[in-house]
Amino acid sequence: MTWTKLAALDDKSVKDIPDGIPGVYRLSYKDGDGNYYVFYVGKADDIKVRLQEHLSRSEQNVRIKNYIEVKKCFFRYAKATKDYIRSSAERQMYRQFEPPCNDKEPEGRDDVKVNLT
Repeated sequence: MTWTKLAALDDKSVKDIPDGIPGVYRLSYKDGDGNYYVFYVGKADDIKVRLQEHLSRSEQNVRIKNYIEVKKCFFRYAKATKDYIRSSAERQMYRQFEPPCNDKEPEGRDDVKVNLT
């Protein structure tokens, strides 16, 4: 997987994502210590649409909404056309980052290893 550079989680940056890209993504914030911390990982059939949903008022995850309102947030994504790869990558990211806004460990195959950096 090839990851994008870290970008601000805002309407302009999300609008610049090409339409229809399936893949995985992670949301993070920059803390006062200068480090970035992942607070959510996900997968989507269309990354742009999913990130727009996170930024909208209709975001269902209250914890994600709170991070976005209070902190300067960022995102990265990687294109993955096959669903089993997206599921495996999401599960691996969950295990690596232990994001506080994910409710449960995602399903995914453990025998498929992907590049998370």
